[in-house]
Amino acid sequence: MEHVERALDFRSALGEGPLWREAERKLYWLDLRGPSIFRFDPASGRNETLKASLPTGLGGMVFDRQGRWIVVDDTGLHRLDPKTGQRADMVNPEAGHPENSFNDAKVDRRGRLWTGSCNQDWVTPTGSFYMLDQAGKVSVIDRKIGCANGPAFSPDGKRAYWTDSPSREIYGYDIDPASGAVGPRQSFHKFGAVPEQPDGMTVDADGCLWVSLWDGWCVAQITPDGKLERRVKVPVPQPSAVGFGGEGMKQLFITTASLGLTDEQLRASPLSGHLLVADVGQRGIAEPDYAG
Repeated sequence: MEHVERALDFRSALGEGPLWREAERKLYWLDLRGPSIFRFDPASGRNETLKASLPTGLGGMVFDRQGRWIVVDDTGLHRLDPKTGQRADMVNPEAGHPENSFNDAKVDRRGRLWTGSCNQDWVTPTGSFYMLDQAGKVSVIDRKIGCANGPAFSPDGKRAYWTDSPSREIYGYDIDPASGAVGPRQSFHKFGAVPEQPDGMTVDADGCLWVSLWDGWCVAQITPDGKLERRVKVPVPQPSAVGFGGEGMKQLFITTASLGLTDEQLRASPLSGHLLVADVGQRGIAEPDYAG
């Protein structure tokens, strides 16, 4: 039986992006509506709010190999030095689309950064899916996406996953790890016509995909062949993203949201917006840093 509990007594508006840093043994996570970047120490229970010049449209964050942050927002990709606070603009492939914002970011097994965009109404399919290679070149992987969410990569780096939340569908793309060449979109798993929407994702060491289901009160495990293996219930309606971490990468951290919930709904789900942690009996894989 899975055990899910509150990891931290702190309510965010829109928690996102749990990212474990093994060298620090701490979890970085975001509140997109803060906007804020946090560093949580599971051993002490301390949660720091990190100081930086953050964009108001914060959508995701990864690290580069020098320990700097790369954040995505409604004006593109930016590199932030957490020590000096210095910010440098990198690239904005959506400069001609003011109706869109960037959302979610991850790094594949070879150090390439993947990110996507969505219309600010989270529905109209004007979003795209991009890859930034180690040399800083941007490639368009896919278009006509309602809300790009949750990139994740197979353990061998030969497969990328992405979800279009409004369509309730997860897609897969074959990757040549060495060249970065990406194959066409393939349907991986389609959720039914129910309120839940697939959101942030990660993979475990066995290659199973773990997906947070917004409005679904659960996290789903999907096998590498696209079959729904199980659902892990969580005590909140809006789990937003998942990431493995902790001792042996055996804890599944789950960010959640309180955004848009009524007082009555918050009374019924008082842990909404809190960082949760679950023992799901699986081990995760460390997330790489951007190599550019």
